[in-house]
Amino acid sequence: MFSQVLSKIAFGVAVGMVAGLSACNSSSDSVAVEGNVDIAYVKRPVTALGNPTDAVTTGQGGDLYLREKSSPSAAETNLTGSYTQGQGDVTHPDVSFDGKKIVFAMRGPNDANWGIWEYDTVGRTMQRIACDAAAQGDDTEPAYLPDGRIVFISNRQETTKGQMQAQGIAQGLSPTSYTYVDEYEREQTTVLHVMNSDGSNCRQISFDQSHDRNPTVLSTGEVLYSRWDHVGGRNQFTVFKVNPDGTNLFVVYGAHSPGNSYMQPREMPDGHLIATLMPLSRTREGGSLEIIDYKNYSDIDQPGSSAPANQLGQNAGQFQVSRLLLPGAPAPQQDAMRDRGVSPLGRYRDPYPLWDGTNRVLVAYTPSQPTPGTDALGNPITVEGTPRYGIFMLDLNAKTLRPVVPQQDGFYYANPVALQARPKPAVIAPYTPDPSIPAGFGLFDVHTVYDTDDKQRMGDAVLASGESIPRVAGQPDITNLMTPGTPQYANRVARFFRITRAVPTPSGMNRNALGETEFEMQQIVGYGLVEPDGSIRTHVPADTAINITVLDSNARQFTEHTHWIQAREGERRFCKGCHSSRLTTTNPIPGAAATMAETRAADPTNNPNYSNLAGSPSYTDYWTPFNNSQNGTSIPAQAPISITYSGLSVSPSPVKGPPSCATTWSAKDCSIVINFPDHIQPILTAKCASCHDATTFAGGLDLSATMSGEFARTMGYQSLMVGNVLLDASGQPIITVNEDGEFMIAREVPSVTPGNARGSRLIERLFEQPLLAGASTTTQRAFCRAGGQSTCVNGATYQDHTAIPSPLNASEKRIITEWIDIGGTYFNDPYNGSTLRSAAAQLSESVFACKVQPILQANCASCHQAFGVNGGNGSSSGPANPNFAANRFVLTGNTPADFGVTATMVTDIAAPDNSLLLLRPSRAITDTPPHPGAVPVLPAASADYSTIRAWITGTLTCQ
Repeated sequence: MFSQVLSKIAFGVAVGMVAGLSACNSSSDSVAVEGNVDIAYVKRPVTALGNPTDAVTTGQGGDLYLREKSSPSAAETNLTGSYTQGQGDVTHPDVSFDGKKIVFAMRGPNDANWGIWEYDTVGRTMQRIACDAAAQGDDTEPAYLPDGRIVFISNRQETTKGQMQAQGIAQGLSPTSYTYVDEYEREQTTVLHVMNSDGSNCRQISFDQSHDRNPTVLSTGEVLYSRWDHVGGRNQFTVFKVNPDGTNLFVVYGAHSPGNSYMQPREMPDGHLIATLMPLSRTREGGSLEIIDYKNYSDIDQPGSSAPANQLGQNAGQFQVSRLLLPGAPAPQQDAMRDRGVSPLGRYRDPYPLWDGTNRVLVAYTPSQPTPGTDALGNPITVEGTPRYGIFMLDLNAKTLRPVVPQQDGFYYANPVALQARPKPAVIAPYTPDPSIPAGFGLFDVHTVYDTDDKQRMGDAVLASGESIPRVAGQPDITNLMTPGTPQYANRVARFFRITRAVPTPSGMNRNALGETEFEMQQIVGYGLVEPDGSIRTHVPADTAINITVLDSNARQFTEHTHWIQAREGERRFCKGCHSSRLTTTNPIPGAAATMAETRAADPTNNPNYSNLAGSPSYTDYWTPFNNSQNGTSIPAQAPISITYSGLSVSPSPVKGPPSCATTWSAKDCSIVINFPDHIQPILTAKCASCHDATTFAGGLDLSATMSGEFARTMGYQSLMVGNVLLDASGQPIITVNEDGEFMIAREVPSVTPGNARGSRLIERLFEQPLLAGASTTTQRAFCRAGGQSTCVNGATYQDHTAIPSPLNASEKRIITEWIDIGGTYFNDPYNGSTLRSAAAQLSESVFACKVQPILQANCASCHQAFGVNGGNGSSSGPANPNFAANRFVLTGNTPADFGVTATMVTDIAAPDNSLLLLRPSRAITDTPPHPGAVPVLPAASADYSTIRAWITGTLTCQ
C-alpha cells in the first residue's frame, strides 16, 4: 500500500488542500474518521511545551484522556484527574501489544519526581510502577517491551554515579550524589533504563553525556530512540537503536543528514519509520513529518548496497509527508516546517502509526501561528507564536488530515496512541558475556578505520600535504596497505587509536572551569594500534560513554568520533568500519577473512596483552618479521615508535590511578587527566613565555601564567583559545553585522582549534609541519604558516620552533596535542578533591524563577538559543560568535534548565560584577570582553543588572 502511494508521489500526482484543515478550530465538527479506534492522549498546559533539549518539563493541569472513537464528537474521559486534581501533569502514554493497557508518566501535585504508571482499560484500575533503584530521579517516556518489561528514560543515572566515585572523580561523595547535566549544563541528563512490570530489576542500559529520548520498540525487539548527539561542534538528535539489555547500541539514521533533530521515531507496519524533523529549540518540538527508509539508507543521501533506486521518489532516505498532503505548496514553505522561524504550513509532532492495514497515522498538528515580535535590535518582525496542537488522523492513502481532538486555548494535545492490538515484536534473549573478556570491559573489533563510503571522514578531507591513502577503484587499497615491503605499507597514515571517556558535568559546574570550547571534559583511558589493514581490536571500559579516534604517527587525531559509544560488560562489538555506511552489520561479516588485529590477537606467540589499552602510543613492527618468516624474505622492519611521558616534568602527574599505572596500564584503574593550569601552562611558562608574554607579544600571543581577571584563567589559555581583535587601517576594531542583525567584532582565528590538533596553528608551529590550520588571514600580527618560509606577514622573521634554544620535547608535544584533541577545556576533572569547581552553590532557584528568569527571557533568550549543526558538518544554524566559543548559555524557558545553565555563568560570588553573567552583557562590543550588540544589553546602572547582582549576593527575595 505504501509503495503505491510513493509511486504516485514520484509521478507528481497533485491533490487538493488537505481535507478538514478549515475546520481545525471548530469544536463542533462531528466528522467521523472511517474505521474508528479508541485512542488515548494527553492534554497539557502550554507552559509544559518544551524543546528536544528539554527531557523533563512539568506543567500544572496535565492529564491522560481516553476517547472511545477517533472522532471530534466522541466523549472523552479523564483517566488521571482524581490523582492530579488539576495540579499535576501527565505525558507520553504507550499501549500494550494486546491494546488493553496504557503505560504513561505522571507527576502528582505532591510528588517530588515523575513516575511510571499503568492503566488497565479492562479492569479500569491504575497503579504506579516504582523503579526499585536506590537513586532517585524522574522516570518518563515509557514503552512496553515484548517480554512485559518497560523501557523508559530517567535522570537517576545510578550506574554512572557509582562509576564516577569508583574512578575517583567524585572523591568523598556518596555514589548517588553525583548528578550530571547535559552538554549545555542545563538539565539533568536522561538515559535509557529498563525494569520489570512490577518495578523490580530497574537498571540503566545507555550511557550518554546528553539526553536519550523517545524510546519505542521495533518489530525486531530492538529499542529505537532519539539521542542528543553532542560531541564538540556536533549538536543534533539522531535516531539510534539498542537491545533491551543495552548491547548492540548503533546509530540508525540521520547522523549526517540536513535538518538537525529527528524526534519521536516510530516503526510503520511496512517497515519504514515515521519521525518529526525539527530544530533543537524554538518550535516546541514541532516540525515536519518524515517517512524514513532506514533499512536501505543510513542518511538522506547514503544508500546501502541493496537500496532500490528512487524508493522514496528522490533516491533519498526520507520523504516529507506534507509534500503528499500539499504537493502544490512552494518548497520554501515545505522546508520551513523543518527549521526555525514561521512555518506557513504549521507543524506536526508525535506520529503514531495504526497497525490495522489502513495506512493511517495519529498525529498532533498545529496550524501556523504567526505573531508580532522583535529582532535582536528591537526591529518589528513576525515570529511563530504559541502552537495550538490538536489531535488529527492522517490518511496516507486518501492524502487527508482530519481533526479528532480540537484545539483548546491555554492547552495543547499530544502523544496520541491507538488502543488496538498490534503484532508483538520478537523477544531478544539477554546476551551472554564473553568469558574471555576481562571483568569490567567490553571488546571492540573494527574491521577498518579507512573509508568504505564516500563521506571522506577518514580520507583526503583529513589529510595534510604529503599524506595519502592509496585507493583502488575508489576504495582504500587495503591489499597494499597490509603488505610489508610496499610503499603503501611504509607510508600508511593511520598508526594508533586513542580511547577517551566522557566525564559527566555536575550541576552548577563553573563555566570558567570548562573554558572557551564546545567540548565537555574528557579523560584518556588508553592507546592501541591500528593495524596496516586499518583494523582494531581493543578492550574498552564497560558501561561508559567513550570516544575512539584514529591517530597519526605523532599521536595526533585525524578527526574526533562523532558519537559517544558504549559496550556492556563482556560484550563483543563488531563494526565494518569507523567511517562507513551505518547500514553495516554489527556481527562478524559472514565468510570474511580474519582482520590483522584478530589474527594478531589469536597468535599464541604474541603479547598476551595485545588487546589491552596502553598508557602511551607504542609501535613495534610485527608484520614484517612475520612476513619474512612465512615467505623466506628479508624485508627491513620499520622503525619502532614510542611516545611516552618520560620527558615530562610537571606536577601533579597527568597519570591518575594506583602506582602500578606507571608500569602496568589498566584502563579500568588508570587514566590521563589533563588540566591546563597544572599540565600545559607550566610548559608554556618554561619554554614559551620568554618570547610570548605581555611585553613582547611575539606572534600576537601572551603565553604567560598571569591570571586574567575577567575569566580567572591564565593569559596563556585565553591567548591560545580566543583570537586577537582585528583592526582596520585606522587602528579601530573591524565590526560586522551578522545575519541576525547582531554587531560582531572581527577576530583572528585562534591558535588552537578545540578537538583538532592537526587543524591548530599551534601544533603546526611546534612540529614545524604544515597540517590543516590553513594560512592566517590576519593583517595585524606576524603569524607565520609552518613550512620554512623566511619571512612572514609584515616582514617579521620566521622562527623555527624546533631550533629555538629550548624546544619542546616529544613528551611535551604529546600532552599539548592530547589537551587540544580532547577538547581544549581548562579542567578535565570537575572536583578539586571533593570540592566542586563552582562558585554558585548558594544560588536560589525559587528567586531565580520569580525575579531573574523573566529578565533573561526578555533580554537574552532571543539570541541564546539551542543551536545545532545541520547534518554533522560542524556548521551552526545559529549566529556565529567569533568573540568566544559557540553559544553555550542556552535559555529555553524551562525554569530548572535555565537555572542550571545560569548558575554556571556565576563565576565570582565575592565580586558579582566579575561573574560572566554580568560581565559580558554589561559591555559594549568594543570593550573587553565584548558582547554582540551596538550597546550593552544590561548596562551596569540598570535596574535589571542590579536585580541579577542582588540574586548573586543572596540579598534578593521574591517579595
